[in-house]
Amino acid sequence: MIRPCSKTTSVRAPLPAAVALILWLAAGAVAAAEAAGAAEPAGGQMDFDPLECRWTFGNHEPIAMYRRAGNRLTGGIEGNALWLEDWHHWYDSEASVRLMQDLGLNTLHSRFYKGFGWQRESHDFPRVKRFVEACHRHGVRVLAYVQFSTLYYETLLAEIPDLADWASVDETGRKRTYHSAYYRWLPCVNAPGFESYLKKMIGIALTEGGFDGIMLDNCHVPACYCPRCEALFREHLAREPDPERRFGIATVAHVRPPVRKPEYGEIQDPIYQQWVQFRCDRVSALFGRLYRHAKSCRPTALVSGNIQNIRRANMAGTAALNMADLAACFDIFVSQSGNVPGVSGGCIVNRVREMKLARALQRPILALCDSDAGVSPEAASGYLRTLVEDAVFGGIPTDRTVLKPDREQMVSSQLVEFRRPLLRRFNDLVRLGREGLAAPSYLPVRVLYSYDSVMFSEQSHRALLSAEEILLRNHVPYGLLPAAAAGPLEIPADCKVLLVCDQRCLADAQLAALARFADRGGRLIVSGSAGAYDPWYCQRRDEPWRALDGRPGVVRRAEADAASIPAAGWTIKVQRPNDGGRRLMADLAAAWSPDIRIHAPETVFAEVKRDERACYVHLVNYAGEPVAEGARIELSAGPGKATAATFAAPLEDRPAAPIAVRTAAPERCEIELPAFVNYAVVRIQTQAAGQPSGQPRKQDR
Repeated sequence: MIRPCSKTTSVRAPLPAAVALILWLAAGAVAAAEAAGAAEPAGGQMDFDPLECRWTFGNHEPIAMYRRAGNRLTGGIEGNALWLEDWHHWYDSEASVRLMQDLGLNTLHSRFYKGFGWQRESHDFPRVKRFVEACHRHGVRVLAYVQFSTLYYETLLAEIPDLADWASVDETGRKRTYHSAYYRWLPCVNAPGFESYLKKMIGIALTEGGFDGIMLDNCHVPACYCPRCEALFREHLAREPDPERRFGIATVAHVRPPVRKPEYGEIQDPIYQQWVQFRCDRVSALFGRLYRHAKSCRPTALVSGNIQNIRRANMAGTAALNMADLAACFDIFVSQSGNVPGVSGGCIVNRVREMKLARALQRPILALCDSDAGVSPEAASGYLRTLVEDAVFGGIPTDRTVLKPDREQMVSSQLVEFRRPLLRRFNDLVRLGREGLAAPSYLPVRVLYSYDSVMFSEQSHRALLSAEEILLRNHVPYGLLPAAAAGPLEIPADCKVLLVCDQRCLADAQLAALARFADRGGRLIVSGSAGAYDPWYCQRRDEPWRALDGRPGVVRRAEADAASIPAAGWTIKVQRPNDGGRRLMADLAAAWSPDIRIHAPETVFAEVKRDERACYVHLVNYAGEPVAEGARIELSAGPGKATAATFAAPLEDRPAAPIAVRTAAPERCEIELPAFVNYAVVRIQTQAAGQPSGQPRKQDR
């Protein structure tokens, strides 16, 4: 991602003619080479409907991984179990595929390449191909599991003698390993041999293996301090035309990559900022090349990647993953976290934030939360809640039943029989409610998601989480508006209110776009130090919002909304925001009169959707106790007013039935809802078609 200079950064000076010519020729050669193998532009979207998909897990780890680890791993099986081979062979049989088909599971990723080397893993290839063929016979789509972040050097060295050159090293020069597995080196993503080898694996999977796509697993990239990365980083720094002004030094010839602990904080050290940016750029470029290579092998291939939780803190600094670029590198995001939906310690744990970002980036998302639930009434509720959260908020419904091993029966028949009716009930819910689930989301409120701010400021990241928590707990229909300083800020026409929540690092062009939005009558709510800095976190001389002071549609607050958020980890937990979010809700009420208001417990999250036929209010209960009778929906009684409504709680076998719409005030009507347990949907028939649009307050018109 190229960053434009702002008023507080140096202006790019012209390069010497000889240097410019060399760079121009090199860029042309790279572009030509990539174009030659490209089947379609990066980011091309395949035909994929999440509501039609039921994702499961094939036997995506080879026997060698279990044996080498020896402990409890994927699926819950012990790596030294004497029945491991029996389980694997059952999994490869037609019986396992028939079970998937019987349960309605139609998409999976299956083992192909784990990082032991093709010389070793090719022995398993005939069995893998037969499994793929069996899946296709039963209407199951299969993606090839391709390990991204592991070099099993104990076997790979026999095939690749110079493997040490592919390995990532830490600041002391020691090989980086995959978590605590000393026998798994992490790769240096700048090693040409590593990239070539991955392309070879992708090519075999898509041309010889018959796979429908690939899934790159563990796409996180810690910092590498090898001589190659150090030299490339200095080349990156050398592009800065005025290092004296930018870095305070006259030359970057002797700069070494900075060493910084992985905590987040406020990243204002200019060399460290460039180190983060350099690593993200290199990783995104690599994923882009792998994407194009996959498409050149099979244009219809689905390319997915496990890039961790896409809303996790400090993704750029710790893993070199910048969401500003990654949507162009994958057809499907795999976002792995511990965000099992439910209430835990006062926090409403969910995957909604991940799904909202993926929707804004127009990418389907497989939001894994690593929960096998178990067999109990509580487990049934949690299992269904996860599936419903996917269907309502835009994820790909996922089931892991067939991955649960059993020593005698190979797969847990108890779990299969426990979940079979639950899956059937969920499938009926989607089939009968597809109209309302597939309708476009109603997003009158947008929250600015500044990639640059999130990259360099933990305060900006926390302000986003806090504001979203307020909106979720208060059932405000909202979406994210991702924005990078390098590109234009395009605010959708249906956005009525835009929140800029302590997004500190904004470009001049972004500030200008926000001002134009306010000029057109849009409502802006700005909090904290939003826009006080340029994209490189350099403080501006002038107050950026002064020109907007006094405008009726602009609300400014010196303090951002805040909530207690534990240190970043596998699970995102946000406590109830300070003051319950009253300030933000008051700001919204002062600036905007919404067409729809939802009154329900905080533990119920809402998603409002709308098409030309009706408005659909989906309500997902995250708490263990049922929602009592009395939750209600208020609607405008003007043009587009509600004329009829139905209420359904499909998981409780309560089909859609009419409920009363009564006039509550001259300009409002109201729908009171019956009690429900886990999920309800209200379909509201309106008099006039079209998207609802909140109106400005009368005094502001």
